Amino acid sequence: MKHLKSTIILMTGVLFLTLATIPVTLFSQPMPQKEGRAVWLHSSIFDDDEKEATQHLRELLDKYAELGINNIFCFYTMMDQHQKKWDFLEVLIKEAHQRNIKVHSIFCPGQRVKLEGEIKEHPEWLIRGKKGEIYTNLNLANPEVREYFKRKVQEALKYDIDGIHLDYIRFQINQGFSYDKANCEAFKKEFGYSPLDIRHQDCGSMVWCEWIKWNAEQVTSLVREIKDIINKSGKDVVLGVDVFPDGETAKVLIGQDWELWAKEGLVDIICPMQYTNDLDVFRKSVKRAVKAADGKCLVYPGIACHSSHNKNTPEGVIQEVIIAREERADGVTFFSGTSLTDEFMEKLKSSVFNE
Repeated sequence: MKHLKSTIILMTGVLFLTLATIPVTLFSQPMPQKEGRAVWLHSSIFDDDEKEATQHLRELLDKYAELGINNIFCFYTMMDQHQKKWDFLEVLIKEAHQRNIKVHSIFCPGQRVKLEGEIKEHPEWLIRGKKGEIYTNLNLANPEVREYFKRKVQEALKYDIDGIHLDYIRFQINQGFSYDKANCEAFKKEFGYSPLDIRHQDCGSMVWCEWIKWNAEQVTSLVREIKDIINKSGKDVVLGVDVFPDGETAKVLIGQDWELWAKEGLVDIICPMQYTNDLDVFRKSVKRAVKAADGKCLVYPGIACHSSHNKNTPEGVIQEVIIAREERADGVTFFSGTSLTDEFMEKLKSSVFNE
């Protein structure tokens, strides 16, 4: 017995000395990030009746929980066109949190708007074309427009949300920048030309290139200001963005410089909308996004079951999940709650999400 005790003491000492030689940094390394599994969800799919909508929501969230979905990007804010007579967002947060699912409230700064309320009172906020035509999109280069969205974000932060998510954080496709008087004067003050005075409106003109960059900087300003609001709130709320898949093209075409946002740490989650059935194209796109993020933010590639760009199959979606993992993305986001049907969910659960 005495020999056994001596052996135990000796082994304990050896173990202690062995542990003591292991670098402290080994124990301080962060645990691997849990795979993000998100769904874009539209509040419009739920009935206006609170009781019926809540039952539908519970059934859907139960399915999501079984699938391991842990984030919902919800198209529902105080300016949602599908307003209900009861607080849908509050109910969603309560039900989702009971299932350990996080809720991110979506805002769409560059999307078409209804001419009502505060927007109706400020027609100068709307984008003007080169010939003075009016578009029902807000000009994100207008400081008052940015203040308007910042107020909306502050309202959303009163809820127990887990994230603010920006979709349509961009100008219209085909360089839909605004040529209103205030914009033109602000640009002229800085560069000496009104954008309307630029003779060659193409990339061969240095001033035209500055006009494109100037507009991208205005969108970045809005992202930066929203991030600042979140930081000052003291809440544990992340900032996510939905972006066009090619960063260089997006910066020029729609003023969406998301690679810069990642580099500066302005955003916490980037969801490149990589809606394609071509697996090679999908892989290249995910690889680019992960490289651009460079570990400074999470990358959840957007996978479409059915979108305006593609109509996928369960097998195709499964392959894209596999590719996202192989390319070291941090998770995936499914588009959308209406097209992620039972068939897709069942096949995902029996394969890549079989846990």
